[in-house]
Amino acid sequence: MRAVLALFLVDRVHGLGMSSGTATALVGAYLSACYFTALPGGWVADRLLGARRAALLGGVVILLGHVSLALDLGAATVYTGLVLVALGTGLQKPNMTALVGKLFADRDDRERDAAYSKFYASINIGGLVATLLVGWLGVTFGWSIAFGAAAVGMGLSLIVFVLSGGLRSVDDRPARPLTREEAVRVRTWTLLGTGAAVVLVLAASLTGVLTLPRCLTAFTVLAVLVPVGYFVKLLRRTDLGDRGRSGIKAYAWLFAAAVVFWCIYDLAASNVQLFANEHVDMMGLPVTWQAAMNPVLIILLAGALAVVWQRVSVSAPAKFATGLLLCGVSFLLLSVAAARAVGDVRISLLWLVGLYFLQTLGELFLSPTGLSLSHRLAPAGMGSQLAGLFFLSASAGDAIGGQVASRLDGVALYLTLGSLAVLVGLGTAVATPRIRALIES
Repeated sequence: MRAVLALFLVDRVHGLGMSSGTATALVGAYLSACYFTALPGGWVADRLLGARRAALLGGVVILLGHVSLALDLGAATVYTGLVLVALGTGLQKPNMTALVGKLFADRDDRERDAAYSKFYASINIGGLVATLLVGWLGVTFGWSIAFGAAAVGMGLSLIVFVLSGGLRSVDDRPARPLTREEAVRVRTWTLLGTGAAVVLVLAASLTGVLTLPRCLTAFTVLAVLVPVGYFVKLLRRTDLGDRGRSGIKAYAWLFAAAVVFWCIYDLAASNVQLFANEHVDMMGLPVTWQAAMNPVLIILLAGALAVVWQRVSVSAPAKFATGLLLCGVSFLLLSVAAARAVGDVRISLLWLVGLYFLQTLGELFLSPTGLSLSHRLAPAGMGSQLAGLFFLSASAGDAIGGQVASRLDGVALYLTLGSLAVLVGLGTAVATPRIRALIES
């Protein structure tokens, strides 16, 4: 999906024919929604289904989303497909992460960090194969064939998931099942909320207020406000205790830093993809294959870093600061490349190799650490939800990054976001002793 979506959206012959700015904002909102739904997805596991069944249901919904995209019946099936994939990802992503935490619940922090790094590598092996195959099919045979291939791949992965003996051995009971009174209350509020949303959408459609840019802007505001509200709610919990409250405060610091990281990182699926299509010499390779550099580098680097984390103790805040600095420098590098790509000039593919190397290394410092920290600092019975909360950093970052990239482009965009990430990375490095004290208090 990441390899072909932006190109499909801007394709005026076989796609939706959007402008680059609108397509970038939509891809940002779509990626944001995939992470945004992780918080309710974690809640469904913790209170209703258990992590394994929630992840399985999410895979089925993703499969249906890819089928909708493959139908090629116009904008309606495209938007339906994107919504379904986002909902399914929200169910699957945090709960697969939580399952890793359960499998390594009795291990120390170093072993858990190493396990998450290996988990990251395994995901990206599948991501590499999917990127190469789906991207090639999209460019060669059409976008509908590419989306159909993604559906087939998801179907096969579901078969492997169901047959996995190790996952079947994990306790899959909900951590805090809903009481009868809570179930009635949730059902009531869900019906009321759904009804209100339907009324608002119909009213906005009839009055002409409902436009794609306004929807994307509104979603960005929501993606920022929800995690802020959730942190406030967590800190007000009476059963949290001083130690738990200190941990959540530290988590909030690192969450804010992660938002800045994702503002840059996930633009690879939209702005950087379109930049490569227009300004990079791909040396005869399909342009979609530039996206494969990230999973290739993760596969090469994740195992080595997993070994390092088992032998060397580096604090979570220091890892976050390093990840931010690397990601910021990657966009400063791209600003130099964009300044050279004037008119019809096409720059070397090596510029993108440098970009992805820095971003991937930064991701491996920050993202697995954030997932591991989510498990470590989660209040009792909230493991999946706190993993979902960490994914909201990507949700907010993707939405903000998409909005910024729809208004800025080229050198201005890369200098602005790159400088911001470097400054926040330096600030996180300075604050590392304070954040460590909060985590360990």
